[in-house]
Amino acid sequence: MKQATSSLYYVGVDGGGTKCRAELYNVQGERLGAGIAGSANIARHGNTAQQSILTAVSNAFADACLSQEHFAETTVCAGLAGANLPSAAGQLRAWPHPFKAFHFTSDLHTALYGAHAGANGSVLVMGTGSCAAALVDGKLVQFGGHGFLLGDKGSGAWLGKQAVMHTLEALDGIVPRGELAEAVCRHYQCSTATDIVDRLIQAAPGEFGQICPKILELASQHESTALALVERGSSYLSAIARQALQLSGGKLVIAGGVAVAMTPWLDDDIRTVLQDTQFGPEWGAVLLHQNGGLGDVS
Repeated sequence: MKQATSSLYYVGVDGGGTKCRAELYNVQGERLGAGIAGSANIARHGNTAQQSILTAVSNAFADACLSQEHFAETTVCAGLAGANLPSAAGQLRAWPHPFKAFHFTSDLHTALYGAHAGANGSVLVMGTGSCAAALVDGKLVQFGGHGFLLGDKGSGAWLGKQAVMHTLEALDGIVPRGELAEAVCRHYQCSTATDIVDRLIQAAPGEFGQICPKILELASQHESTALALVERGSSYLSAIARQALQLSGGKLVIAGGVAVAMTPWLDDDIRTVLQDTQFGPEWGAVLLHQNGGLGDVS
């Protein structure tokens, strides 16, 4: 990491749809502390995301036994879900943050940059949302990642939403009421379609993702509906990973909260080219900034 006199501290932030994590570093690149907060999807809930960033950074300073008075001497480098959208980027640029400097890009960009330490490579993200991307000579090319309403196929939230939709059909008598529907009803403590709709009509993606572990468990037990959902999602994930690999030259890492659980379901050609991540997205954000690649939105 390059030495810098303008800031005493650097914070790398990884803000996704479920949680926001911040890591605090000194100018030598030594990690001093870490903090976690709630959702930081800037495109869906801008004010909530900004508060999550503040909370995560505050918690990182507290973990390092440092006062928030040092915010004014700190450069924050953030990778945030939805930051690639112009409307979200505009909101971030107008944010009166308390830091010496605040730079941001998408969480995908920082995850990819950190995973390969800035070298060419690809990433497959499987968390609350999903996407794949390739970094080729500094240029980021994304596949998928179109958000909960329009995409994110194969993600934890997508699997949960599909399971809930199946359950509603089962409760209406359209399809048989099997183990998956029963599991959804138990998880959300609902017994009728009206109860489920009332519970989830305004739910965040993360609330749908909560039932993903049960879906994967049922799929591994060959429950037909759960198995079909997981296979459909993993086929899509393998396809977008393949697209990214064709650009990056065959180096792929995985990221996201359900990445480990979903990996066994990926196609063989994808699983065989997986490699370990070099750095996390928090350090990736700082590294990207220090190497001159992080301005507002890349």
